[in-house]
Amino acid sequence: MQTPTDKEARTDVQTDARKDSDKDLRKAGTFDRHRDGHDNRSATVIVLSNHKGGVTKTTSTANLGAMLAEAGQRTLIVDCDPQANLSEAFGWTEEIPGERLEDLLARPEASTRFQPAAALRPDVGVNVEWRERLRIIPCTDALADVAADLPHLGGAGHELRLRQVIDAQRPHFDIVLLDTPPGLGTLSGMAMLAADQLLIPALAADLDVRGAGKLYDLVEAEVPGLRIIGVLIAASERRWRVTRDAAARMDADDMRVLPVHVPRAVRVASAPRYRAPTAVLEPDSMISHAYRQLAAHILEEIAR
Repeated sequence: MQTPTDKEARTDVQTDARKDSDKDLRKAGTFDRHRDGHDNRSATVIVLSNHKGGVTKTTSTANLGAMLAEAGQRTLIVDCDPQANLSEAFGWTEEIPGERLEDLLARPEASTRFQPAAALRPDVGVNVEWRERLRIIPCTDALADVAADLPHLGGAGHELRLRQVIDAQRPHFDIVLLDTPPGLGTLSGMAMLAADQLLIPALAADLDVRGAGKLYDLVEAEVPGLRIIGVLIAASERRWRVTRDAAARMDADDMRVLPVHVPRAVRVASAPRYRAPTAVLEPDSMISHAYRQLAAHILEEIAR
């Protein structure tokens, strides 16, 4: 199911960037996370990515982040998509003052003093006990322009700019979630380089199975240091034949399918108008229960 927080719309800059395909991501094969001390930091950084749009990347980032915070984890969610759907889902519109991801990428030295704000706006979820544990780095559509200019502004090593920003936040958090745009352009590639682990949200459809497979193969071949948590089948029901067939095809292709399935729910699409994810608005719903299970599974994976 396509939701307003996972629209297919793209800026011209993003489209041009994806014409370069996976150029930036393939550079990751030369990057040794262990040698560079990447694993000695506090937070575990998880990137949510898929070739396709409309596969619940943003919805999953928002709800998983909320459930991780509920579970006691200091959680940072980062909007790496110029569509800014994650930002808008929490009410972080352009009119609200403050630094955004594009500002930090343009001046990464500012990241050392930057303190992410609470993701929930002051008048939203006022009785949510864990609200201070969920923080956000929002963005606006200006992120597309900054990403396009980075090769000229940053020169050699510009593809590690996002990693610099995230590394500055690692000591202050337990988990960082990166929401990425569709495809494998500059921003998605930078997010892969900044992350420790990869979660692939996908729908139970042929194109999504193929998209997940392409990303799975690319990461295994080119970014062996990026651990693949697995494929999250979302907006589906276990009883549907298409869901069972999709899971079987992924298993046959040696892809790891997570035991948690996020059910389809029409009300998820209306959550952004209330500036909070379903996990906050309806904590006892099936959607919230599924993401609560996913959070528990992620924590078990991190502890392994």
